Amino acid sequence: MRKTYLILRWELKKIFSNWHKTVTLFLLPAVLMMLALNIFPLLINYMSTGSFSKKPIVLVGAPKSFHDYCNETADANVYSYTEMTYSELSVLLKDDNKLKETLRGGTVICYFGSDGGNVSFDDIISSYYKELVNGNSEAESKAVILLGYDGNSLTGMLRAQQFRQGVLESYQSSLIDRLGGEYANIGSNLFSTDSFNPVTKLMDNRSPADTAAARIVPGMLLIMMYYCVYSLSSDMFASEKERGFWAKLIMTPVSSAHIFAGKILAILIIVSGATYMTALLLFLSSWLNTANDAMSLLPFGMMLTPSELLILILTVPFTVFVMTAACISTIFSLKKMQDITVNLQLPLIFFLGDFFIQMFRGTRPMTLEYFIPMHNSLALMSETYLAQEKLWHVIVVFAVNAIVALIALRATYKKEGLYDKRKRHS
Repeated sequence: MRKTYLILRWELKKIFSNWHKTVTLFLLPAVLMMLALNIFPLLINYMSTGSFSKKPIVLVGAPKSFHDYCNETADANVYSYTEMTYSELSVLLKDDNKLKETLRGGTVICYFGSDGGNVSFDDIISSYYKELVNGNSEAESKAVILLGYDGNSLTGMLRAQQFRQGVLESYQSSLIDRLGGEYANIGSNLFSTDSFNPVTKLMDNRSPADTAAARIVPGMLLIMMYYCVYSLSSDMFASEKERGFWAKLIMTPVSSAHIFAGKILAILIIVSGATYMTALLLFLSSWLNTANDAMSLLPFGMMLTPSELLILILTVPFTVFVMTAACISTIFSLKKMQDITVNLQLPLIFFLGDFFIQMFRGTRPMTLEYFIPMHNSLALMSETYLAQEKLWHVIVVFAVNAIVALIALRATYKKEGLYDKRKRHS
């Protein structure tokens, strides 16, 4: 045990005494994850709209109720809004060339108005509900919302449809609560909510935030973990083999078994620590997004219960362990450094594909997925963020990863003669 600790301390000292390696392992992956988190939505927006900015919507006569709705609703923040007066719209409609130029690129004009004169949109809605309260069952609202877009532009047509379904329909449903007055309270007891209550704020936002985290965070952490394991394994084993240092190292009084154990423990500690730091930064990214900017993949309010956090913390070292065993097995199964590097990089493609599948899949993990090493960690973390994890999920994932890692390491130990005392120092 003491010899294993000496190897562990030696490897940790090599990493932390070199600030380049420290930054590469602890800060660089976290920074790359944060950049990906913020750049990916911009790329998706660019591919769908041809612009890095938010989807443009021109508002004409937008009432206070709509502005309040946009400030309170994350889905409405997908779009960027510019204001236009009724007189400006009137001038625009008289100039066909200018109108086409305005609508070019998929811009949508949203008009709030009425056919009842110059009464404001909100006042018309309020008056309509007052008539209903007074018993006028034949009352009709004269408020209208019109959408204008370029009919020859597929982008404009799709954007108008998305805006109507994603924003306007929900906004219209909210008008009874915003402007309904007594009509909104008929048949119910009036109550108020403390809008400054942090618990209320958290519970209102936690569900969408954790749902988004279940799609994004596990895949990002898996990619980051393998990147670190791959880098450290290459440095501690492959590079030392190529330089001939490994052959000298196993000739020392420290047995090969202790050397392997010390290096594996070093990888476990370093990669687990780097992963926890990345997870913390992702958590902070969610909590700093108080405006619920829809351009961010992590909405405000991501939160795990203590038991869920414990599962996440314990999943990391088991995942790192099986990744390390896979890398060591690859390194000692091949001789050429070029072949080792190529084979160690291949799983990154698998984890990247896993990340995108998890981001867009609409179903929960199947039972079989919990028996696939490394991938099962993604499934478990995803279910944990959704608060749908089960005890057997945890047991199976930990057991499968540990058993597969031990089998891979045992095969490597046997190949390297660690079980044959005559070969240990040959």
